[in-house]
Parts: sequence; structure tokens; C-alpha cells
Amino acid sequence: MRFAQVNDVASVASELAAGLRARGHETELLQPRLYGASLPPLLKLAVAPLRLADWLRLAWRLRRGRYDAVHIHYAYLGLVGVLAGVPYVLHCHGDDVRDLARRPWRGLIRLAMRRAAHVYYSTPDLEPWCRAVRPDAEFLPNPVDLATFRPAPLPPDARDVFIICALAENKGAGKILAAVEQLTARRPGLRVTAIAGGELTRAFERLPSVVLLLRQPRERLPALMARHRVLIGQVHEGAIGMVELEGMACARPVIASFRFADVYGAEAPVVHAETPAQVAEAAERLLDDRVVAEAVGAASRRWVEQHHDAVRIAARVEAWHRARIDRRAGRDSVDA
Repeated sequence: MRFAQVNDVASVASELAAGLRARGHETELLQPRLYGASLPPLLKLAVAPLRLADWLRLAWRLRRGRYDAVHIHYAYLGLVGVLAGVPYVLHCHGDDVRDLARRPWRGLIRLAMRRAAHVYYSTPDLEPWCRAVRPDAEFLPNPVDLATFRPAPLPPDARDVFIICALAENKGAGKILAAVEQLTARRPGLRVTAIAGGELTRAFERLPSVVLLLRQPRERLPALMARHRVLIGQVHEGAIGMVELEGMACARPVIASFRFADVYGAEAPVVHAETPAQVAEAAERLLDDRVVAEAVGAASRRWVEQHHDAVRIAARVEAWHRARIDRRAGRDSVDA
């Protein structure tokens, strides 16, 4: 089959594309220009004409591309599929469906979701939002590149803690900030790394124990994760995202909030924490007990292999599209 993946959110589209190629499919990744992406929601209306022009460009590509399957990432971008007049699958990732609570975007997002041939959502916490509009929406685990994000030996000079999530409130960064303050008070020599980005960046910058890095190219993340003993991910929504999964694939212990064992049928081997005290205590325990940290890391790698392997996730996407093509062929034969 010939696939189009539109908009690479958290590298999900590129990983799906790689998984589909590994299964023998031709896959093209199309990127929107995302004018004004860093602007607040209401100010994005000012660049709406530029975005519409870009959407028309993408719609033309989709019409002319003769794709067997079109997979669009981020809810409102489903409007590109509507403009193209082609069947499309819509993949929701987080704030895109939470924007259903915002009046300027609600109608457009609902339209994009309702017109989609199928709707996926990338983390289990999005189920209520997606199924309120599309009761048939399906959880599709994020595909992880297990060859790139792989275990590596811990170097002798490994730093202590790496905060791998964005320094934003919707990731629980305020709780992580308080946890680092607690850890610093108890361990004056603690060394913490974080990547700048998010409304709490300035607050982290003021902590002497924290080294802030500029936004890193994704290909550098495996080596960066490998140089740290403990990783801290998001501790807010109870769901783990792509960066937490990639850290687990590197066989490093990840501290995060996880409340969706029922969706997987198994607990994720993250070290669960939701309060500053829990985050601080978990970090100290893992830093002090290397045997436990290594065991958690090894179990994490196995869990990601079982539930998030990119080729297996791509096979699920392929199966849905094959079933759709078969249904359409059956209808065509009946009509004939």
C-alpha cells in the first residue's frame, strides 16, 4: 500500500512510517508549515490565512498523490483531509482534543473528527475526550524505535537525574520542581539535567543543581539518556508519552505517573509518583540502589518491546486499512 503520514507529532508519524516501510509499504511523510505554532491559541487566529493556504497546499498533495491510506496527526489538521476530499484516519495526541473545551476551535475539531474514517488517540487519558465525539475512537500505543533507543552501559561519570519531560505545568513540572528542591536540600551535590522549554523553565534555571540544555535533536536523546542514572517523566495525567517510552526503551528507570494498567492488561514498570515527596523519594531510592535501578530499567525495556514496538504498531494500522479496502471492494462487487 501507499501511505501518507501528515504532521510528525512527537515523532509518532515518522516511527509509524518506518514501521510501515519495514512491512513493505511505500510511505511519504508530509509536513505542514505550522505558522504561529508558538503563539497563544487566540493569537493563532491572526495567522489563520497563512495556515489555510498551507492546508490547501497539503490538500492538493493528498489529492494528487493517489495514496491508498492517509493518516493525519493532530485533530484540527483533519481539516486538510476534508479539504482534499479523501478518506483519512485522524490521530489525536493531547492538547489537540483538549482544545474541544475552547470555543474558537471546538466546531472545527468536531468536524475533523466526525469526517474521519477512523480516529486513534495516542495516550489512554485522551479516551473520554475522543469518545465523546467518536465513540469508536481507538487507543493506538505510540510506536518506539527500539533499534535507536536501546540499552547502553552506564558510564562511570554518569550524571544523577535527567528530567525528560517538558518543563510545563501540563507535564507536572511544578511538582518536579518542588521535588528537585527537596532533593537538593538533602543532597547538596545532586546533579540534575533538564531541557529548556515550557513555562517553568525560568524557575528551574534558578536552581543551582540544574543544568539546562537547549532543545536537543532527537538523534542525540539516546546517548543523553544513557548518561543519566534516573529519568523523571511527566507526573500529571497518569499517562506516559513518547519520551518516557523512549527512556524505558533505553533501559533506564523512569519516574512517572501511570494509572492505566487496565488498558495494557499489565502494570508499566515505571516508578509511580505523583507528588513532590513521592518523586523525591523515588529518585533517592533509585540513586542509592543500583541493583533495583538496573532491574527496573531491564523490565522497562521488555515492557516497551511487548507493547510499543514500531513494527507491531504499524501492523495494526495496516490491518485496519486492509479491512477498509476489503470492505470497499466488497461493496463495489455488490454494486456491480
